[in-house]
Amino acid sequence: MRPRYFLAIIEDMEQLGTPKIKIIERIITGATLLIWIGVLLVAAGLTMAYFDMRAEQQAVAQADMLSFVVENTATPVAPPTATRTPTLTPSPTFALPTSTGSRPTRTFTPTLTPTPTSTPTALPTLAPDSAPAGAPPDRIVISAIALDAAVKPIGWHIEEQDGQKFSVWDVPDNAAGWHETSAYPGEGGNVVLNGHHNIRGEVFRYLIDLEAGAKIKLYVGDRIYYYSVTEKHIIKEKGEPQQVRYENARWIAPTDDERLTLVTCWPYTSNSHRLIIVAMPEEPGRLLPKLSPPQGAS
Repeated sequence: MRPRYFLAIIEDMEQLGTPKIKIIERIITGATLLIWIGVLLVAAGLTMAYFDMRAEQQAVAQADMLSFVVENTATPVAPPTATRTPTLTPSPTFALPTSTGSRPTRTFTPTLTPTPTSTPTALPTLAPDSAPAGAPPDRIVISAIALDAAVKPIGWHIEEQDGQKFSVWDVPDNAAGWHETSAYPGEGGNVVLNGHHNIRGEVFRYLIDLEAGAKIKLYVGDRIYYYSVTEKHIIKEKGEPQQVRYENARWIAPTDDERLTLVTCWPYTSNSHRLIIVAMPEEPGRLLPKLSPPQGAS
């Protein structure tokens, strides 16, 4: 509206006996209401756009979850089964000496009065700290990103896209998934875990923030296995040719050395890439301390 229109309104209201200050106050009040109505309309539009974006994001996430090429064939082919024995020569610390067969019997020198020879009570054998876990991990802790989550064993299913068959690993909700063809901690191979980063618990949401040297702990029952991050890679997956996706799948394949590989999608608003975190063992697995119950506990 032109200023001349507002001046005409003021003159008309003055002729009706309305003070000029009242007229101005009413005009300001009306303008303020119009501004607030505009703000509310903009906020409502932004809210609807956000929920539409989230719905599209979740649809994309479910349609493109951690898929790697396995075989372009009419018959589904399962990923190779990991061998449970390390390919490297086991370290002598992995087993207790067995050459003597048993603990030696301790004898006492007889005194003037003969006394029976006593046999010491056998002590329990403790598992060596570097022993393989013999089971999959059940918990992962990464203090650097405040991650403390359960780990569940998971398998895979076959999907077909554009005439190609893909092995798509299942991803659990609100937990990390241990690839059932990968190694156990301490075994001497590739321990592979996956997890969602933008849906269903977002367990691996902040994996992207990890830097070299970050500490990772894997729990297997009452034993902890320590790892330190050494590599972080972001690789293109969606829309890539078959050969590239074959190369990408090597990150989750069995290895001769012991390592931990964490896999998730990236970036947060889509799943076009894969984020790969590689960590190497830092300390042998060790038993958690046995805590005594507090006094007075039953």
